[in-house]
Amino acid sequence: MNTKIIGLGEGGARTITRLIQAGVNAADCIAIGKDENILLTSLAKKNIFLNRDITSIYKNFADALQGSDSIFMTGGLASNAARIAAPIVTSCAKNAQISALMCQPFILENHARKLNAQYTLKNLRGIVDNLFVVPAEKFFAFRINQPQVSIHELFDAANDFFANAIKILLSIDLDLKFGDAAIGFAEGSNPLEAVRNAAQSPTINEDDIKAAQKVFVRLDSRSTLLRTEAALNFIKNQLQPDAQFLSKIAVSPALNDSCRAVIIISRHYPFQ
Repeated sequence: MNTKIIGLGEGGARTITRLIQAGVNAADCIAIGKDENILLTSLAKKNIFLNRDITSIYKNFADALQGSDSIFMTGGLASNAARIAAPIVTSCAKNAQISALMCQPFILENHARKLNAQYTLKNLRGIVDNLFVVPAEKFFAFRINQPQVSIHELFDAANDFFANAIKILLSIDLDLKFGDAAIGFAEGSNPLEAVRNAAQSPTINEDDIKAAQKVFVRLDSRSTLLRTEAALNFIKNQLQPDAQFLSKIAVSPALNDSCRAVIIISRHYPFQ
């Protein structure tokens, strides 16, 4: 499968760096931005600078995405790079499955950045197959044990989360089409604890699972079938009768005695 991972703007470029450092092939990664200094430090094999020549931009995108089967986009919704590039990516890759993992700006962001985010979201929702939008405030929860959290540390938490989420999605051999979606992942000493922890991820809202139209659970475990079923039933029992439930069980020797769970849900009430 021909997969491309696209980092939009500074945040997206940092996530690309995390992925490459974690072993993802740099040839599969594309950094896109308006700041040449950021692109100069990018580890991606392909960098696209968003100049004012829109014809040239379209050609660069079309060449870079030609033959792609699967595309992952990540970055900040409010960035100029996302505003410009997101609709071009979807236009140039109509035959590919596209998943966008985006950070929603802070509530106190300025009006111009909020307009950018609204425009980008409008050009993703209903067009990409999977849209994961995480409000920036959610990332404070990933540094909850620190007495003070700087903006830089918050961005680090966001980059780590999106890099891990993309790695997980790359490892799931499943044709996922969830529309507006949320993803949570965690480990535990047994399957039920891992699933509970994933369900309580800061990126999943309290009522998301109960309201979901579709839920996918992946469980990496060496536990017994009985314990695995109990973990899956913890999610199943919260769902509406007409909700679709999908699951995948894998054995991962690297986890030793721990278990890892991933939960992907369709959002009943999408972000505005």
